[in-house]
Amino acid sequence: MGLSRWCRSARLATRRGQRGCGSTFCNAGWRVSETAFDDYLAQWRAASPQRAVAWLFLRHDERNCFGALAALQHEWLKAVQEVREPQVAAAKLGWWREELQRTVQGEARHPLTQRLFTDARASTVPLATWVAPLEAATLALTASPPADFTAQCAAAAPLATALAALETRVWFGGGVESPRAGSVTMYARLAANTRALAAEVERGRSPLPMNLLARHGLTIEGLATDSPARRAALHDHLAGIESGLADAATMPGPLSLFRAVDLYHDLAALRRAGPADDPLTVLASPAHGFAGVLKTWRAARTWRGSMRNEIR
Repeated sequence: MGLSRWCRSARLATRRGQRGCGSTFCNAGWRVSETAFDDYLAQWRAASPQRAVAWLFLRHDERNCFGALAALQHEWLKAVQEVREPQVAAAKLGWWREELQRTVQGEARHPLTQRLFTDARASTVPLATWVAPLEAATLALTASPPADFTAQCAAAAPLATALAALETRVWFGGGVESPRAGSVTMYARLAANTRALAAEVERGRSPLPMNLLARHGLTIEGLATDSPARRAALHDHLAGIESGLADAATMPGPLSLFRAVDLYHDLAALRRAGPADDPLTVLASPAHGFAGVLKTWRAARTWRGSMRNEIR
């Protein structure tokens, strides 16, 4: 399909994709409405504008499987990021671990796990691979604030690696490894936490390592207010993320469509923010217009081509 024709049909395709195929389905004795399942997919797509565009390049079965996995991981990350009390977050993650254990026994309760595990690409993944992100996320809840960027990367790596390993297994099957996916996921998480600076500070956390706060005379509370010191610290921090993400992009291994699209847009946002007077505003501003659509379209074509090569 030509790009211009594809763009004209985007809205219609999105609506069709959201409707799915059936009003209800039954799995392990639980009836799950299409609306409940689609609500989770819609929340995930709404978190990043380019996701709705990438969605158009997936077949119906791919939307059910890969979309459900992305939405599931989104729910796990929300438990880590949006809950202030570690004990509450740990309880949420514990519920998800129990849910996965029940799901592999055919007793899924949640709409995402009920639908996801009807697909062999997910149901054949070992339980250990499913619970590894939850275990890493639980350990991260009690981690000390990182002293510097190297320590911050080291702290973020276990969760990112576990998420990427699960994603790679579901998208590409067993026996496929992707160091690139793990590294890209890690830097993407650092960029996402920086975008959410206000919310992070409100919960008593800093998306910047402690040495940058000290270098620029800042406190965690001080990050809540725009200032020349905060902008300088952000410039330093984003430079490290951009450099790391650019290097990660050249590593070996496949990327899922969603991960590839996020990589394109994260790098573009970081490069816009680098020379900007107000880097946080630029970083947090989604790219609009044809250029952003074109990046997503190119990423999707590259991903689909790699999938055809895997089949051959």
